[in-house]
Amino acid sequence: MNRIGICQAHLQGVIVIAFCLMDNHIHFILHGTREDCLKWMALYHRLTMIWQREHRESNPVDETWEYDAWQIYDSEDLKQKIAYVLRNPTVARMGYAPAGYRWSSASLYFSDLAPFIATGRRIGDMSIYESRKCFETRATLPADWSVLPGGMIWPGCYTDYKRVEHLFGDPRTYLFSLNQNMEVEINQEMNRGSISLPDTEALGLARERSKALFGTDRINTLDISSRIQLCKILKKQAGLNLKQLARIVRIPVEELKKVFA
Repeated sequence: MNRIGICQAHLQGVIVIAFCLMDNHIHFILHGTREDCLKWMALYHRLTMIWQREHRESNPVDETWEYDAWQIYDSEDLKQKIAYVLRNPTVARMGYAPAGYRWSSASLYFSDLAPFIATGRRIGDMSIYESRKCFETRATLPADWSVLPGGMIWPGCYTDYKRVEHLFGDPRTYLFSLNQNMEVEINQEMNRGSISLPDTEALGLARERSKALFGTDRINTLDISSRIQLCKILKKQAGLNLKQLARIVRIPVEELKKVFA
């Protein structure tokens, strides 16, 4: 958990929106450029590998890590992804509701316990030696961050939980999203990288989406804005690559790269 805060101290251009640490995989929802988010994940990976090497006797983990970043396109997509991430321990039948799982950010949102939990010891009140021993880093962490009993940094220090509350608006909307079963759809979306549709099937799907959205299946009659919107939907729902999208909507691939940069 503390490594999340250490990453934030190193790479302040990335904002942590939500996260969940499981036994065999992790999820982070980050706000930033793809390049910065991948740097953030690379740092988290490196710090974890160092920790595992130093604690090999009690934590013999030799598997290599794989990680990637997926773009989130709009607020509804963001709500679904946040709910998906926070539901992980519940879906895994670990016996916890999202807010009852210690190793995620779920306990931060819409909670009146946060002000009481946050009143731990300030990092600024710790000596340099004590700080380095507790957090196993020479990085300078913010002096106003709170440390809970046991040495864990309060996750609200490095997680923008207020942004999530603003996104959902109220607890009812948040709880409604948590109860939506989107695991199949989102897992398929995240694993589409190696799957491609033939052009004929991709074109048929594109015409169906165009008809539903714009009232016509004649893609060549759509304006540029509508074609780009169609591209975003097809990329999200079917995992089409940019070259295939360019062929379908008749927009040069170099122009699409600018949109999806």
